[in-house]
Amino acid sequence: MRTYLHRWAEAAGAHLLVVDPGSESGGLTDAMAARGVHVTWTRSTVDGLIEFGRVDPQAVVVAPDTPGLPAEDFVAALMRHGNPYVVAALEHARAGDIAPVLLAGASAVVTRPYSAIQLWELLNRSPRALDDHAKVTAGVIELDASAYTVTIAGGRIADLPLKEFELLRTLMLRAPGVMTDDELRTALWGSNASRPSGNTIAMHVTRLRNRLGDAADVRRIRGRGYSLTVG
Repeated sequence: MRTYLHRWAEAAGAHLLVVDPGSESGGLTDAMAARGVHVTWTRSTVDGLIEFGRVDPQAVVVAPDTPGLPAEDFVAALMRHGNPYVVAALEHARAGDIAPVLLAGASAVVTRPYSAIQLWELLNRSPRALDDHAKVTAGVIELDASAYTVTIAGGRIADLPLKEFELLRTLMLRAPGVMTDDELRTALWGSNASRPSGNTIAMHVTRLRNRLGDAADVRRIRGRGYSLTVG
């Protein structure tokens, strides 16, 4: 389950970049994954710049003592690429260190060691709403990854098992296009995971069809893959 949550958050959720020379502790990454947020942790500001361009995060947390570029120069570099939401990491014994980071453009402060609750609250203040990543709509079906809910015409259906939830979101993102078997395997099990058979995919599709009822159909297109048809 933990592996599934991390892969799900990375592929479909929001992204938080933490630039900090310390080590992740206290189950932060697991706790954020459970909320649909993937945490990328780098230990230098140079690596932080690379990851910023790669993952396009909702927010960036930077500790003033991170090696590489000075933290304030790192923040200034980010500010040249739009208006990212940057958070300065505060250690009470070194409170004065965050002033240059704030002057460079950081707009919030979080205390170290980090907590999932604190970071979740900060993400919800980000100008880039989490709903932009979490919610997907296809016809009368709405899926919310952050709340782990699916509604049909406003009525919530029973919580889906994780694989069916991932399958539905993947098909909704492509609808009415076709997802090949290989694309579904990668989306649901990852490119490096053991590759399930077509029968395994068909089993999950059958269960999902039964849950969706008349609201939508998951069609098997012979020789191509699966497609979600709504209405």
